Amino acid sequence: MMNFDKDALIGKWKEVSTLAQKTFNEKISAAELEKVKGNVNMMVSLVEEKLGVSKEDAQKKVEEILTKINQHDLKSKAEATAGKVLETANTLFDVVKDKITKK
Repeated sequence: MMNFDKDALIGKWKEVSTLAQKTFNEKISAAELEKVKGNVNMMVSLVEEKLGVSKEDAQKKVEEILTKINQHDLKSKAEATAGKVLETANTLFDVVKDKITKK
C-alpha cells in the first residue's frame, strides 16, 4: 500500500470522498466515507466490504483514487508555476523591449 500523509489526506477529504462516490457508483455513502476520514486502511476495509472485492482489489481501487487526487494537485501546481513563469517572461520581455526602443 502506498504511504499517504494522513493530515494531507484529511485536508483533501472532500475531493477524495466525492471521487470515491463517483468511482464506486455511490455504493459507498458520504456518511460512510466520513467515518473513515483520513484513514486509508479503514477506507480499504470499507471498499472491500461494500463492493465485495478482495483486500488486494480494494487496495488497488483506493490507491487509484488517491493517485488521481495527487495527480490533480500536481497538475494544479504545475499550471500555477507555468503561469508565474509566463508572467515573469512577459515582464522581462517588456523591460528588454523598452530598453531597445529607448536606444
